Amino acid sequence: MRRRKKETKTPIADAVHPTAARGFNDGVVYEQGRPSYPPEAVTALNISPPHTVVDLGCGTGKFTRLLTPTGARIIGIEPLAIMNEMFRTTCPNVTLLTGVAERLPLRACAVDLITCASAFHWFDHERALPELHRVLRTAGRLAIIWNRRDKLAGWPAEFFAITEQYRGDTPGYRSNAWRDAIDGSALFGPIEERWFDNVQHADLDGLLARVESISFIETLPASEKAAVIARAREFLVTHPDTRGREHFELPYHTALYVTRRLN
Repeated sequence: MRRRKKETKTPIADAVHPTAARGFNDGVVYEQGRPSYPPEAVTALNISPPHTVVDLGCGTGKFTRLLTPTGARIIGIEPLAIMNEMFRTTCPNVTLLTGVAERLPLRACAVDLITCASAFHWFDHERALPELHRVLRTAGRLAIIWNRRDKLAGWPAEFFAITEQYRGDTPGYRSNAWRDAIDGSALFGPIEERWFDNVQHADLDGLLARVESISFIETLPASEKAAVIARAREFLVTHPDTRGREHFELPYHTALYVTRRLN
């Protein structure tokens, strides 16, 4: 009798986009440098205690912390160990699972809402969308959130121009590949879109951590990464609109995209 070949699963770490796996290796820097999200974005989702909500790609728990006051059952899912370590500090009472969007550690039809805050662009959408559909209940929702900075003007636009030249083909919301994947799928309905103003309040070190927390900056050779951070520091201490400041206000436009599971 012929033996059936044993199936092997790709390790979780190897299933993560390589730029994300290498670019998010410091939870402290991510926590210090990344902005939170406007509470209005959570209010718009109308979450109530009977709901089960998965925060997918939860990172250090930036968005998860805004979900917990809703009283719903919250589950964080994150593949990177360094992020999980910080998450357990910031969200000690939230269930945390290790997993990726393409292979969720959840049973079918178990979830009312999946949130993806600054994470959806990293997914292999062709494989992830069927998985999201599988674990969502009938008419369950998928909410995608980004703190977008592609519509900035003035010194914030100049500040981020320092890093944008290094973006290359790194996945992001700008390409709209994520939207095309949803629109081209028969698994989810039309995307509803809402926008909110959001401001990050930070000191000089916080804004430099914001630069360092960018995946494609973290993956640069050490000397080149140091040069980018040095340029960012020089910009902040010499630019007419920022020099002499101890505290900075960095504006974002937070976009919330919501779609429902189709049967």
